[in-house]
Amino acid sequence: MRKRIIKQTAVLVLFMTTVLSTTTVAFGASSSVDRSVNKLSSELSKATTHYVYPALDGKLALSSELYPALNSAKKNYQLTRKAVVSSTKSSASKKVILAEIDALYKEKVSGGLVPYIDAYNYASKYLEPIMNDIQTAQAKNDFATVEKKYHELSYQLKGRTAILYRFSGKAARDLLLNEYKEPANSMRDELMVPVTIHMKNVEITNLLANDKKEEAKSVLAKVEALLPRLPDASTNTFVAALIEEVESIKAQVNDTTLSPQHVLDTKVKSLVALLNTTQSDIATATMTESNTITVTVHEDVNPLEYTSYLGMGFYSSFVNILGVTAIDGYHPLSTQGVSALLSTVPADVLTLADLKGHTLSLPITVNNGTALTVEFNIVFK
Repeated sequence: MRKRIIKQTAVLVLFMTTVLSTTTVAFGASSSVDRSVNKLSSELSKATTHYVYPALDGKLALSSELYPALNSAKKNYQLTRKAVVSSTKSSASKKVILAEIDALYKEKVSGGLVPYIDAYNYASKYLEPIMNDIQTAQAKNDFATVEKKYHELSYQLKGRTAILYRFSGKAARDLLLNEYKEPANSMRDELMVPVTIHMKNVEITNLLANDKKEEAKSVLAKVEALLPRLPDASTNTFVAALIEEVESIKAQVNDTTLSPQHVLDTKVKSLVALLNTTQSDIATATMTESNTITVTVHEDVNPLEYTSYLGMGFYSSFVNILGVTAIDGYHPLSTQGVSALLSTVPADVLTLADLKGHTLSLPITVNNGTALTVEFNIVFK
């Protein structure tokens, strides 16, 4: 009997030890998961503070400053989810915990940190560069580039700025809008009339080049009606230059005895307008003075564009629009005429970018009713 009792006691002790050991391991694992969940919850709760707190102090957090926090939140979120799924917790407990961390991640990361980074990147990589380009072009009185960038800015403001409203945090959102969208709106509104006038100036120039003076007068009347809506020219050099352009075109419209040089100047402006319409992705052309065109080659131009810009685009338009009848005494499309052009190109020039800093001087004869021979300069920048 005594041996039986001792044996039963030993079995009972072994059983209790096994149960307690298993329970302790399970409890320890469960506690570890709980700590991971609590740590993740704390991290996710702070996700939006990385850009909200700086905004409360009047500063926009740079996207580059936020990627470490975003990457950490993503990593720990995935690790914690896996830990919960593989834990010994009941299915019901797992479901509750996963729902809680999923909701928190969606609110603070997917609905906060990520869209803020997207919004900041959009504003700094799209809106800001366009506005900077416009300011640079205005300083140079580069009407063609201002027009082009104005349309780009209008497109962005019309269809893409909704991204600036998609993240949580009113202080940061208001600050981002004040620093980027509102200035962009103001710039677009201020340029609406000047750009419209410039576009009509180009239209008038083209009409005059095609001997459609009555149509040109009709468009000029629309331009004159817009002039009172321009900003004060005394404090805006860009507007002052635009008004000078209007006065020049007005003189051409009203002048019944245009000189051959005046006619050529008009045709050069038409050439510039055409080049900037058809090949603005390669270079921007401007008429800097009579018988001179300045071609600003874009930094990222393809080396192969050398042939397409000068050969197929520039030269044929140059000859046809200006009414060129001879280059250095030769027909512009003859072998001698083309050779005369090529002789002005430096020997080491292989790409369009190589032409930067060079000027091609061409003795040309044009005939738009009266023959005129001039030294025509093409300046590359």
